[in-house]
Amino acid sequence: MAESSIFTQSFKALQESDPIDGGGFHVERMNQCIDEAHQLPPLVPLFPDIVLEGDLCIIFGQSGIGKTIFAMQIARHIAENGKRLLYVDCEMTPRQLGNRYETANFPPTFLRAEMDREHPAEDVLKGIEEVAAANHVEVVFIDNITALGQSLDRSADAGTLMASLNTLKKKYNWTLVVLNHVPKMFSGNVPLSLSAMQGSAKINQLIDDAIGIAQSCIDSNLVYVKQCKWRNGELTMGADNVAVYERRKDEYGNLGFISRGIATEQEHLTVESGNEREEMKARIRELSAKGMTQTAIAEQLGTSQSKVSRLLKE
Repeated sequence: MAESSIFTQSFKALQESDPIDGGGFHVERMNQCIDEAHQLPPLVPLFPDIVLEGDLCIIFGQSGIGKTIFAMQIARHIAENGKRLLYVDCEMTPRQLGNRYETANFPPTFLRAEMDREHPAEDVLKGIEEVAAANHVEVVFIDNITALGQSLDRSADAGTLMASLNTLKKKYNWTLVVLNHVPKMFSGNVPLSLSAMQGSAKINQLIDDAIGIAQSCIDSNLVYVKQCKWRNGELTMGADNVAVYERRKDEYGNLGFISRGIATEQEHLTVESGNEREEMKARIRELSAKGMTQTAIAEQLGTSQSKVSRLLKE
């Protein structure tokens, strides 16, 4: 009986012993972790519903619809509100910038970095780290992800790149915003989703936020913006509540987007032709025959599960 009591006491002492760090991990009791979380400062939106301070955010959309214009407008807003910001521009030439912006009225806290074509960096991400740290910035925009030189078609490469960006974010306490292109099929009549991005599975795991921008079928100057992932807050701009913007020049001759309110995503999607509908049905039947669930098919094709179900029944 005495031995049993000693064993029970030893087991209890082991259960209540202090956590020990090891293997590159810091260990603490769950209750302590929650108490520490409650002491953290509140989240700061640098641009409402688009960029949260300290996050790694991806802005994605089809080429040519105005992602750079949109991103520069967001960056400008952040710089105007006191953050020192570096925009790594691998898309626009100075001549193209001059065509889009007739007035040089950006805040002095908005810095632009352009690649040195004569002496390019061997490791672009390392070069970005060096120049951003040298300029003591708090926010870094990278336009776009393909400039970082890794293929996102391979999930392993996408995972390595995202891990590297997260390391920089934590090392310097930066807010990172990265632009990414998507294939043409994810536009027009296909809802925006995380599956549109190359290497999407790994990217989805390792980013904080994903913001999609797409062309509206209503007007060529309209786009809509949708939150596809919002890790550190409540998702407020889903399919039933997308933000609509009109692309135009302001009174200073600078190209940008003007808010045109809120709408549903469905209102801005192209109506399918008969051929497109039949192609979608054929693709759904093919994937279903391979044993994929309706949810998995919907995710792969960038549509809703209810639509997959309806077309299968047809």
